[in-house]
Amino acid sequence: MRDYDVAIVGLGVVGASAVYAAAWAGARVLALDAGAPGSGTSGASFAWLNSVRKEPEVYHRLNAAGMTAHRELSKELGGDAGHHEGGSLEWAEIGADERELRERVHRLASRGYPAEFITRDRARELEPGLAIPDHVGEVAFYGADAWLDAPKLIGRLLAAASARGADVREGRAVRSLRAVGDRIEAIVMDHGELAAQSVLVCVGPSTQAFLEPLGAVIPVDRVPGLLAVTSPTSAPLRRVVHAPGLHLRPDATGGLLLGAEDVDTLASNSGSPVALGELLLERAARVFPAARQLKVADRRMGVRPMPGDRHTIAGRIPGFTNAWMIATHSGITLGPLLGRLVADEIVRDAPSPVLAPFRPERFLTSGATA
Repeated sequence: MRDYDVAIVGLGVVGASAVYAAAWAGARVLALDAGAPGSGTSGASFAWLNSVRKEPEVYHRLNAAGMTAHRELSKELGGDAGHHEGGSLEWAEIGADERELRERVHRLASRGYPAEFITRDRARELEPGLAIPDHVGEVAFYGADAWLDAPKLIGRLLAAASARGADVREGRAVRSLRAVGDRIEAIVMDHGELAAQSVLVCVGPSTQAFLEPLGAVIPVDRVPGLLAVTSPTSAPLRRVVHAPGLHLRPDATGGLLLGAEDVDTLASNSGSPVALGELLLERAARVFPAARQLKVADRRMGVRPMPGDRHTIAGRIPGFTNAWMIATHSGITLGPLLGRLVADEIVRDAPSPVLAPFRPERFLTSGATA
């Protein structure tokens, strides 16, 4: 049996980032996933790298730092690692929604976030294929935003970690963690046990159920969501767009990736994925007329984690000296940052003050529930 310094359970963007960071720091890493890395929440995410609606300010700044970490990681990995820059565009209906958008852009700009209004004509220059209504005089532009091909990044991270000696095992479900006192002594698999000096749990929407047998009550809800992928489009779309009733972006397949908050709600209430996919395509045709010639090629039904207070949870699992966890609804934006910070904490014993507001211990006294 190999002697591992750290075992990381769950290989979405967050877990894969931690594997890469820990291996880079010189640790002997065991990486485990019940399926194919990235086939869970990360592969069914809209994957918009942003800090546009992340409040309060401390959470906004964490996500802005996450965006910076993505840019640094992309340069570090070299070549195409799935990071697509270009910013994002947003407009709203006249009335309360437009007032909220203007207030938000002003607030973001006052914090130093690249947020501004550009003319409708300028927005059309950036994205000629959009049908922006005539009554929309200005469009919000967030210049630092990006979108991510999450499965590609996960593959690059794990390949680089493997090259540094990480033992990456997919299709290996972890059934439980065996604890003795305040330490995790073994990782229980279907066919035996594995051991490591430390354990990091990155299992997204399964977090609460996974940790409950240990007596660690960390509220993480499960939020279903549906995305539709269209057939390939010949009309280019280069960036993330938020229009009333729809968000869309390019997909790595060459089509468009479509989603909407109200459609997520319908999907969570057992709405038909086929019918909801067609609804998204119908809305897309109004925003991006070339979509009238497209078909729904795929539907991605995902389940996303939502911490009880809606903010990231990252740190040592209460009651244990050698076990850590990360759970966040912003895993795509925050993955590389959280993976690096928690890996440094485990491998180098270097806790980051950036994570102080996001520790699991806050739930021990807050009474927050999912």
